Amino acid sequence: NHARLAIAACLVMTLIVGVGNQQDWINQWKSDYLTSVGEKLPITTDDSSLITLNTNSALAMNYTPDERRVNLLKGEAWFAVSPNDHRPFIVETNKGIVRVTGTQFNVRLTDKNAIVSLDEGQVILTSPNNSKDLPVMLTPGQQAMLSSDGISSPEIFDRTTVTAWLRGQFVFYNTPLADVVATLNRYRTGRIIITNPDLNARKVSGIFSTNEPDAALEMITQTFAVNETRITDYLILLK
Repeated sequence: NHARLAIAACLVMTLIVGVGNQQDWINQWKSDYLTSVGEKLPITTDDSSLITLNTNSALAMNYTPDERRVNLLKGEAWFAVSPNDHRPFIVETNKGIVRVTGTQFNVRLTDKNAIVSLDEGQVILTSPNNSKDLPVMLTPGQQAMLSSDGISSPEIFDRTTVTAWLRGQFVFYNTPLADVVATLNRYRTGRIIITNPDLNARKVSGIFSTNEPDAALEMITQTFAVNETRITDYLILLK
């Protein structure tokens, strides 16, 4: 039974790696800035704006005299944009567009959406995939998601949690284990897979270092008495 499970997990891992590598080649070709797994990169632009790329992220720049446009191809980035009323700053994603003049905000891409969290200033979200969807304006402390279905209603977000990665931390407040594992997977090479669905909804709280995702995993599995099977360092099963 364990052998079959391991073989199945390895096949899944092979498929994930294969698709991921193909996408990475595309992103490398398109991007001007890349970060590897676990890396963080500060970028100062020619207009004195600051962009910080999080782990496993890719960004393309396209500055012109009329606008400052960047394309977040994958991953996550924090933007501290220098004010300029005559030269708007535009962040493109495959789920929609964020338009600003000067502000601070975070954008994180997932498989399904782009999560925009505004700290200071004002941003306007537009969805190019749905012409009937009206633009949505965020005010400080608000967060919304861009997706193929349109733009979600703005909601209040926890700034400490969203910006924790800038300080080299994971901050979890009653976070489902499935979401915790998804976060840890962004910061380590390989894959952690939950094979027991009953574990997905278990709530995790704590502060951990982004430099040691495996140490965070060990503490979590010990706390919840979760069985961990390490096939290799690149494939860990939780059950």
